[in-house]
Parts: sequence; C-alpha cells; structure tokens
Amino acid sequence: MPIARNQILITIDGVKDLSEKGIAFRCRYELVGFTDDGKPRYQCIYLREGEPEAILVSTRITPHGPEPRYFNIWPGLFKHHLEFGDGRDLRFGPDYKLTLEERG
Repeated sequence: MPIARNQILITIDGVKDLSEKGIAFRCRYELVGFTDDGKPRYQCIYLREGEPEAILVSTRITPHGPEPRYFNIWPGLFKHHLEFGDGRDLRFGPDYKLTLEERG
C-alpha cells in the first residue's frame, strides 16, 4: 500500500494541460498491490518542480470523492505511459517495481 504523503490530485485533463502549456513534469509508477489473479497494479504519480506530488485520479467523482486510477501492466500502464508519460523508458525489476530511464 502506498505511504501517505503530501499529495495533490491530477486528472488526465490536467496532464494534457501540462503538456499543452509545455510545463515540465516527471512521472513515476508505484506498485500498489496485485489483482485476484496475481497481476501487479500500479498508480501514477506526477512530479513538477516546486509542487507537491500529484496522484492521478479518475475524472468521475464517486460519492466518496475522487479515486486513484490503477493500471495493470498490459495494456493499461504501457498505453498510459506512451500517451501521458514523461518520455523515459519503463524498466521492470524482478519484484515488479518500475524504474524509468532516459532514452539513448
């Protein structure tokens, strides 16, 4: 389970806005657990200079408030990172933890 920390919320539209405005950001993926059939699940955290971490949430608000978006590796996480990531390459460790590395 993720550790509680100072975080704000961001939606896909918020990420699109950052990209359109040319605002630099980084992202990372945290392993938050496993599905019933043993597949790892991740949440996406966006980082900007001088700002608290922003956890990606669904644009739909539930009666309990916004909920984090979770991704399975394929196709969810790959598709999301290609479209809304920071341009770094994904690298998986043997424990399913992810690191991101500069291309080239």
